Amino acid sequence: MSEKSATLAINEQMQEYVRNGVPVINLGFGEAGLPVLPVLRDLVAAHSALNAYPAVQGAVSTRRAIAGYFQRRSIPADADLCLLAPGSKAILYGLLASIPGDLVLARPSWVSYAAQAEHLHKNVIWCQAPASAGGIPDPQLLPSVLEEARRSGFDPRVMILTSPDNPSGTVASAEQLRALATTAESQDLVVISDEIYRDLAYDQAGYTSVAELIPDRTVVTTGLSKSLALGGWRLGVARFPATADGQALHDRFIALASELWSGTSILLEPVVEYAFNESPDVVRRITRSRHLHSTVSHAIYQIFRDAGAAVREPTGGFYLYPNLAGTGLARRLGAHTDGQLSATLMDRFRIATLPGSAFGDLPERIGLRIVTSMLYGISDEQRLATLDAGDPLSRPSVSQGLERIREVVLSDSPS
Repeated sequence: MSEKSATLAINEQMQEYVRNGVPVINLGFGEAGLPVLPVLRDLVAAHSALNAYPAVQGAVSTRRAIAGYFQRRSIPADADLCLLAPGSKAILYGLLASIPGDLVLARPSWVSYAAQAEHLHKNVIWCQAPASAGGIPDPQLLPSVLEEARRSGFDPRVMILTSPDNPSGTVASAEQLRALATTAESQDLVVISDEIYRDLAYDQAGYTSVAELIPDRTVVTTGLSKSLALGGWRLGVARFPATADGQALHDRFIALASELWSGTSILLEPVVEYAFNESPDVVRRITRSRHLHSTVSHAIYQIFRDAGAAVREPTGGFYLYPNLAGTGLARRLGAHTDGQLSATLMDRFRIATLPGSAFGDLPERIGLRIVTSMLYGISDEQRLATLDAGDPLSRPSVSQGLERIREVVLSDSPS
């Protein structure tokens, strides 16, 4: 693995276009697209004199806040088995490094899972996601996929589930998770539940975590990059099972973390504590953000539906994953692979997307990962106005972006 992450590469490309004044419809980089909640900025300023090295796993009060967050979601959590780290991506890598065996993933999956496994010399065992929701292996297919993998000499030991999912913007059902939990138990798989988008699931009451079903074999990861738009602050957290195996995994992880990143920025620990204690202002911001993401995602979803794409209706986060094979758009642009279509949209129309093959999908399916949250505006003032708008679709940046997407995706001869 010698290439930069596809998501980070496209973000840097978009930043270069902005610096050069080139207008681009950015549907490529998975950033929440909203300003920082003011109280969190104030917390950083108030604690900016702190400069001591932190505890590797985080302060006790911070870990208690994290444990409380999980407990309020019916996930058993012990503060001594919770931790924070500089981003959930670092946690995921540390977990994969600390758990032996090969990795089971849905196809498609977020770009970094397979890339991290490759860096760690682990095999990836792909299982197609079901038609109804991405982020999970199809429960009906998984047992036979695992059987075939073992016959081929692989050693499946850990499975990552993502709900809501990136790239599809969908939430796995409780029934699907129950079936996967049964397979995980019978096949002795450790489950990593990546719930970085959990608080952006549109139906919070109907959300189920696999950690509610099999808490003793599930590690849950999340963070503040999506729900509170703090991607650049690099704040991730994890909850480990309260079992002997969970304690051993936690201890191996902490040993690795102590050599890799020492600890999370101490001046940001109060932010984590405040956010995971879920004060009313935090809850209000996340609730409003969730509504905005849902509104804009559904508007773009309808455009791709009108274009004849196979696309799941979004149920969480700010993504869509249309498959455009056989559509008029693919034919008009002469695209036979996802890479060709993504490149043409960028080169001819300045619409940035990521091809599905970056997420492990098959290029001939012509899947594109569409980010809907970068249409909210360029400045913080514009983004906040979009967040506060009664009708966000009427905001200039959103309406103009939708109009351009509609023109290119649906027009017989877009310009």
